[in-house]
Amino acid sequence: MKSTFFDVFRPLAGGMRPLEIVEYSLLALMTVLLPYDWQLAMWLMPLLAVNTLCRIVAARRVGNPGLSAASRWALWLMVAFFAYQIVSMLYTDNKADGWEMITRRLPLLVFALCALAADSTYLERRRLRLLMYAFTASLTVKFFVRFVILLATQHKVSVCSLFDPLHHTYMAMYLMFALGFIYSELVFHRGGMPAWFKWVLASVAALLVTYTLFVNSRTGTAGLIALALAVVAHWMFRLKQWKRGLALLAVVLAVGTGVHFALPECARRLTQTISEMRDGDTSDARYLIFGSSMKAIGENGAFGVGLGDKNDVLDEVYEETGDEGAVEAQYNSHNIYLDSMLTMGVPGLVLLLALLGVPAFTAWRRRDFIAMSLLFSFAFSGLFEALLNRQMGIMFLGLFWLILMASEGKEKQ
Repeated sequence: MKSTFFDVFRPLAGGMRPLEIVEYSLLALMTVLLPYDWQLAMWLMPLLAVNTLCRIVAARRVGNPGLSAASRWALWLMVAFFAYQIVSMLYTDNKADGWEMITRRLPLLVFALCALAADSTYLERRRLRLLMYAFTASLTVKFFVRFVILLATQHKVSVCSLFDPLHHTYMAMYLMFALGFIYSELVFHRGGMPAWFKWVLASVAALLVTYTLFVNSRTGTAGLIALALAVVAHWMFRLKQWKRGLALLAVVLAVGTGVHFALPECARRLTQTISEMRDGDTSDARYLIFGSSMKAIGENGAFGVGLGDKNDVLDEVYEETGDEGAVEAQYNSHNIYLDSMLTMGVPGLVLLLALLGVPAFTAWRRRDFIAMSLLFSFAFSGLFEALLNRQMGIMFLGLFWLILMASEGKEKQ
């Protein structure tokens, strides 16, 4: 029988063992719940671990023969990154904070070990894409829910950081990832896709762009610009469709201009930041945060201060500056790269860059836009937020790391 685009939605259970069905169901539930409440998603993680142990016993084998060499490397790098944080506890003074952070980041280890320990052959590309459709649909439904709540409480449409109670940087990261997936679908699967479904995906993409603007995140707005430029570059230089690429660039500029006038709150935050950078205005708190982080890194050697002392060291630097607001707020470094450097020094930064760089190289070579979208959304958002200090970022990276690495290499796009 000739395959069609909608084969991705055909019954899933065929060829899957009962425990594999349980695992896939848990993964699907977590992808749907994560945009709403990371705690609900996290409650399913122990069930996933127990199910993995049951699969190991049933197969009488530890190890995942379904992994490609690249995905195996990526998963072990995640384990190594987590393990080195434990090593840093050997030279940290604040053991209580350190072990609390180790516990908080435990999902990174659990998800990686689950992917390494049990056969993921069943997680073919079609099933991965269906998980991504579930995640995208969950975000879409949440937008409508939050939009109705906004109208009911404010009786008008407005852009505000309270549009979604989830932290705006993390929400923007989720949305950028979903937008990358939609682009992947429209590029690699448009051939068998009916015209009406293309319009549905394009409409959902426009809705998710609107969602990103409504949460009023500078990271999200800058990320949208970067994504748009990447899409234009892909059309022009990779697909060699210069006319369409230039036409798309014109559309992007037109939409950007429209947003500038229709949603001035969004434009104002980003343009104000650009103007401040151009004029040398350092009143934004992030200048103090990044400067203090760099000073703390420079004063504490090549191996950092350990996972427990990073906040205490930063607080001392804030006190030296005399900025009472920073002392009271107890800002973290707001950057995953600075946070890793301060915590684990050069080895920690090298591990983080390898963790992101190795799968990025593989994804680029395989034209795996879903994996590239995950890496881009995390790496870019990490420039403005220490994403691994909160479960919203930890669960996101750990869950989709498992899903994408376990399915990588099963088949091409």
